[in-house]
Amino acid sequence: MEHNNEVNVHFAHANGFPAGSYRKLFDALNDDYGLCALEKFGHTNRFPISKNWHNQTQELIDYIESTQRQPVYAVGHSFGGVVSYMAACTRPDLFKGLIMLDPPMITGLTRWFFGGIKATSLIDKLTPAGKTANRCRRWGKDQDLVAYFQARTLFKGMDKDCIADYVNSVTEQRDEHLHLNFKPEIEANIFRNVPDDIPRYYGKLVCPALLVTGEHTMVCTERLIRPFIRGNHLEHRVFSGGGHMFPLESPIETAVLINQTIERWRTEQ
Repeated sequence: MEHNNEVNVHFAHANGFPAGSYRKLFDALNDDYGLCALEKFGHTNRFPISKNWHNQTQELIDYIESTQRQPVYAVGHSFGGVVSYMAACTRPDLFKGLIMLDPPMITGLTRWFFGGIKATSLIDKLTPAGKTANRCRRWGKDQDLVAYFQARTLFKGMDKDCIADYVNSVTEQRDEHLHLNFKPEIEANIFRNVPDDIPRYYGKLVCPALLVTGEHTMVCTERLIRPFIRGNHLEHRVFSGGGHMFPLESPIETAVLINQTIERWRTEQ
């Protein structure tokens, strides 16, 4: 079947990983796709971090409205998968399809627990917020940051090219030093405000949607996603061998999955 309709894809990044971190994945997407991506969520005064990421959902909606002339296929990793879902439920006219890559969906009894502790300091222990707020923000300009991050647990399984792209995207040189440009206080506040109101969106998703979870994820677990899948009638696939960060562990394979899914939807639409 021939496709005359233009394909525009918006990619929403994981918390703390600017869009440029996914360059290798982006490069493997189909050549005829128009790609757009908000580089860093939460870094403008217009959309400060808010409860349950409502402002970040609106930030995504605003970005798509201001940059795209037609609906997009939304793809999001982790935090980006959640805000893409909430945006697609809020403004279905802007979206042709939705692919969520290991999003942290807080559902069932867990959401009541999270709703209670978010107002306390315990949230910094139950999410990465505590570690994030105290992370290193500056390095010598000649320090090998790829090796520095590669030694950290979160990055151990990542593609080395993706780590290099992350370093290039998340740092900038000033005064003989490399400085972190994704503000740790913003990253921590995003973690502290993980949505506990996901069920309010059930039944509002009208575009085709795919949930992809890493086989070894510790974030998007079966217990948490079961109510979410039921509430949205979602298609679900498991990414073989992957953890929560599988889009940066296996960027080419992730891009192939995205390409295949969008092409299937285009045929069906």
